[in-house]
Amino acid sequence: MSVNALRWPVGAGFIFVLVVCAPVWALNIQDGIGAVNHAQGTTQARNDGSVRDLKTGGGILYQDTLVTGDASRLNVMFADGSNLFLGDRSELIIDEMVYEPKQFGHGVLRLTSGVFRLISGQINKVPEGELTIITPQATIGVRGTDFWGHQTADRLVMALLDDGELSITTDKGTVVLTDPLSVVTIEKGQAPGAVGKLTKQQLKDAVATISW
Repeated sequence: MSVNALRWPVGAGFIFVLVVCAPVWALNIQDGIGAVNHAQGTTQARNDGSVRDLKTGGGILYQDTLVTGDASRLNVMFADGSNLFLGDRSELIIDEMVYEPKQFGHGVLRLTSGVFRLISGQINKVPEGELTIITPQATIGVRGTDFWGHQTADRLVMALLDDGELSITTDKGTVVLTDPLSVVTIEKGQAPGAVGKLTKQQLKDAVATISW
């Protein structure tokens, strides 16, 4: 399937640089693994049977399930500097996010559904540091970088927005994205499709899904 045939979520159309330069408030990361930089609409964390409404400045805990509702946005900064954005109707589980400066880093995030963007920090830049994203369609190994993904019931779209590497593995094969703005679609039960390149409009549409 060509890049032009991708069914992109269409939003208001913020340009790429505005999201990169979005303000990062002075966050107080103490007892948890991260903090909320921005919360808009219905944003919650579910953990061990409890539900917390997420507000700007609030903490993020180990094994939180982050959930957004309609017309909602969530931006979380982790202790290592990784910057996570969620769009509306999304669910992401923090299986692990452990970081010791210059010593150890290991992160596992599970995107159950919806749209996200992650600008990775230091967690996968320390010796033997690892960052993995798991979705219903694929397992993604991350080396550095800034990337975007959209998971629906039947398909996953992954796009590399900057330098770095995404190794995307399904039970039907593996595809590796290394070029900025490269994109791939994975249909349920099928091997990864051909790697394409985002157009300017597709990039705007993708970024708009997690912008506010």
